[in-house]
Amino acid sequence: MMTANVLCLSRSYLSNLLPRLGKLDADAQYFHIVQSDAEERAVKAAGGTVVLNLEAVVRQHFSSTQPAQWREPEDFRDVTGFGWSALYSDRNLPDLPARKREKTARIVFDAVAALFAERHYDAFVSEPVAIFITHIVFYFCRKTGTRPLLWANTYFPDYFYFADATNISVPTPIAGAPNTSPELRKTVESYAHGVIGDRVGPAYHHAFASKASKPQLDYLSQRKGERPLVLRPGLTSIGLQFARMMRAHIKRLTFPFRGDYMTAGSASEHRAYMRYLLTPSYVYDALPDSFAATNVVYPLQYEPEASLIYFAPEIVSQISFVETILRALPSDRLLWVKEHPNQFGALGEKPWRALRAKYGNLRFIHGRQSGRELIKRCGAAVSISSSMGMDALLLGRKVIVAGRVFYRTFTGAIPVSSHDELAVALNRAETYELSDNADANIEELIAFGRNAYPGDPQPSDVLFTEENLHALSEAIRAEYRAGTAK
Repeated sequence: MMTANVLCLSRSYLSNLLPRLGKLDADAQYFHIVQSDAEERAVKAAGGTVVLNLEAVVRQHFSSTQPAQWREPEDFRDVTGFGWSALYSDRNLPDLPARKREKTARIVFDAVAALFAERHYDAFVSEPVAIFITHIVFYFCRKTGTRPLLWANTYFPDYFYFADATNISVPTPIAGAPNTSPELRKTVESYAHGVIGDRVGPAYHHAFASKASKPQLDYLSQRKGERPLVLRPGLTSIGLQFARMMRAHIKRLTFPFRGDYMTAGSASEHRAYMRYLLTPSYVYDALPDSFAATNVVYPLQYEPEASLIYFAPEIVSQISFVETILRALPSDRLLWVKEHPNQFGALGEKPWRALRAKYGNLRFIHGRQSGRELIKRCGAAVSISSSMGMDALLLGRKVIVAGRVFYRTFTGAIPVSSHDELAVALNRAETYELSDNADANIEELIAFGRNAYPGDPQPSDVLFTEENLHALSEAIRAEYRAGTAK
């Protein structure tokens, strides 16, 4: 078999992970795109080959690039299947001044074009991060027959899947026979019943973080992917966030001559995170005292996040979406908005406070409070693509689902595709009737898992164990071999 060429977007913790996977694969050569000079040094120190350093290429060509503006190719959206602007869907580029934004986009596009002109890649491995560079690489993958392998974790632990389109909730059919192992069923059943009993949850949730994790914030280990991101209130988090905010501002002032465009464009994002950490406690309400069918829960999702941009790109603002819910709710209903556990403080922003002042039936719940307890005290839920929506289904609630997430068609879900459909669902009496979804949902999760591989590609305490690294490497190998065979 000829050696396969695997292109990797090795930014953030992936600059620590993907070179290790490359060493385990004798049948492939891994080539790495990195965000910064520091990541290039890390990849090279691990024996990896860097073919594109985004910080360096922008610095090198910024003064000479002509024309100065990037123009999206006419076939870009048809080829990628993403009908929205790649530039303005990015989390950082829109925050840069227009001239720097346009010139940077042009340089990045030309650099990726040169990569694909230089050699053929059999596969592209990345997180499904909704950023400009991902869309550009994805475009050239489609143009050249490169197999996209965008990995994502399943709702239940210890498994992940690959997607080959921007609709990342739809897994690519697994290479070989579907996964029908008894271990898969056992994992799903155990996790689902654990959710119902509030005993298990995602690794990034403070209530379910591994006992092996350090009790205090360990930012460097999190950046390397050695531990899940678990944020905690307090002076340590505030001090760390202040340092990150100042770093982003310095990079913004010196870009493009120092620093990468992602860090330079993240200054306003870090200012927002800083404000979140300073949100006073009086902004929040206590959990409802007991169950009432008139209570409705909406889980506020982490922003910016791929699960919003890819699953519901038409929802530009969660604030406007929540106001739409409020305008459609029956007059006797209360809407309880619960923050993401790792983005607590977000509801302290002025637009959210103004919304609560306007609507008397809106309540705010802090991100550290129990989402499961809130669900149990509500009669229904509305979700875009939050995992809390899946929790609500298992707990016997109807869930109005606005995003194109995997559980959109599950038993108990009410899929909506417009504000009119949302209003109709909110005004139906049966939406607030409890039901027993768990057994059907478990079978639906198992069916989803038939296209999943064992392993965990996200930051965690087990990411760099020998067993997990080999599982990830074998899954990538199986997929690019299947693609080459075609």
